[in-house]
Amino acid sequence: MPDIILYPRDTVMRALEVMHRYGAHLLPVVEERHGEVLGHVTLEELRRLGNTLPLARMAEILTARAALATEGIAAPRPVRVAFVAEEQGSCSTWVH
Repeated sequence: MPDIILYPRDTVMRALEVMHRYGAHLLPVVEERHGEVLGHVTLEELRRLGNTLPLARMAEILTARAALATEGIAAPRPVRVAFVAEEQGSCSTWVH
């Protein structure tokens, strides 16, 4: 079986498709050029986000999570996070 990873440009919807296809509950988000692991996302986390933010990218999710941790905000209470669309950059191709 091939390594199953997500990239920062993948959306919540795409991540859920990959997790469903391979029966995964936790996947790493890996930087495309150097293969550095940037973080992990869980099936539970993505299911919560999938209803309201299906097109949010993994980079946005990891950035929001890091910002909340830096601010000392814990997860027990609901937190509203606004995602800003990133600029269109160079086009890359990858296989899941």
